[in-house]
Amino acid sequence: MSIKSAIHDTFTKDKKEDNSEELEQESGPPNGGFQAWRTVFGCFLMQFCGFGYISSFGVYQDYYTRIYMTNYSPSAISWIGALTSFLAVIVASISGPLYDRGWFHRLVIVGSLLQSLSLFTLSFTKPGQFYLAFMVQGIVYGFGMGLTYAPSVAVVSQHFSSRKRTLVMSLVTSGSPLGGIIHPIMLNHLLNGTVGFANGVRASAGFVSALLLIACLSMCTRELPVSTVSYTVVARKFSRDVLFILMAVGATLFQIGYYFPLFYLQLDSTKHGIDVNFSFYSLSILNAASFVGRCTAGIIAAYAGVLNFTIISAVACSAIIISMIALSDMSSVVVLGLVYGYFSGIYVALLVPLMTVLTPDLSELGARIGICFTFTAFGTLVSGPISGDFLGSQYKWWLASLFSGLISLMGSLIFVVMRLIIYRRGINGDT
Repeated sequence: MSIKSAIHDTFTKDKKEDNSEELEQESGPPNGGFQAWRTVFGCFLMQFCGFGYISSFGVYQDYYTRIYMTNYSPSAISWIGALTSFLAVIVASISGPLYDRGWFHRLVIVGSLLQSLSLFTLSFTKPGQFYLAFMVQGIVYGFGMGLTYAPSVAVVSQHFSSRKRTLVMSLVTSGSPLGGIIHPIMLNHLLNGTVGFANGVRASAGFVSALLLIACLSMCTRELPVSTVSYTVVARKFSRDVLFILMAVGATLFQIGYYFPLFYLQLDSTKHGIDVNFSFYSLSILNAASFVGRCTAGIIAAYAGVLNFTIISAVACSAIIISMIALSDMSSVVVLGLVYGYFSGIYVALLVPLMTVLTPDLSELGARIGICFTFTAFGTLVSGPISGDFLGSQYKWWLASLFSGLISLMGSLIFVVMRLIIYRRGINGDT
């Protein structure tokens, strides 16, 4: 009887081990399927309506400076776009941990409603009402974006393993430059055409709201255990992680110069006497190249390494920002827009994958993204206004370009220091 019992126990134990292995495989990311790719599509639309819309702020900057808010300096007006970008990033320090706790759908729904409300309210802004535009476009839209950005990028990690995650994340973030192509063309024709500011912004708001609704209906999460990791625990780990700290500092410095072309390329082109109708397409040219850069970033990074390709793109962007001193005609706008767009697209596409590579426990990914973005948000906040101050009322383009390029180069060099530390430690992997 005892022998039979022993045989039975052994057989049952082996069967349980087999079942546990199967469950373990089933619990892993599916790396595809209808739910996974529909989530990718929804996240893509979130980026299209989020940073894709912020990428078109150069249209507002140009329109406000020349027509709608002529009593305010370019530096003052740039605070609207800077605050939008700042809040989009800083609020990620809240939405990241909430995403880890299973609040994904609540975050994206509330964030989408705030973005839609912001644009419809902006359409009621009258000429010269700077503070109303500052509140609804700068604060409300930025806060709504902050609730959606980190969750809509991090949720991809639930559906794809590390082998495909970088590529898929780069595809998701390519929604931003595609939005940066379409939104500026649409806004320029609406605002500067017969439609006017009020109806033009309303049309844009309706377009964005429809896409956000589709995005919310498309995205889904897998039934995973809710993270019980304390935010303070993650913060303590972060404070001891030299590579992650260096990445945060480097990205913060880089962000100070990064937004200069996005905010001022169209205005720069117009003020240099280049045809206004052509200048309207300058941001679309930049973002078209950025779209290509983001789509190819994951493919090339799989061979070159995420950090290596981040370094190349950051150094290239810094050099191109300095080269904006030479902007003088249509050909220079096209060349600078295409080259900067491509390499800036690569940089943005690889930033979150770089955080993922440097995060040993993916249950902490949302919190780590939030902490890192808290640092980079301050670089984003001061970027446009500082560049505007260097620009001044006399439009000293060379001074603003030189400062923005050099500060971005400093951030790039910190990424190089990271590479040297990894090499000395003999760390191998996706970096």
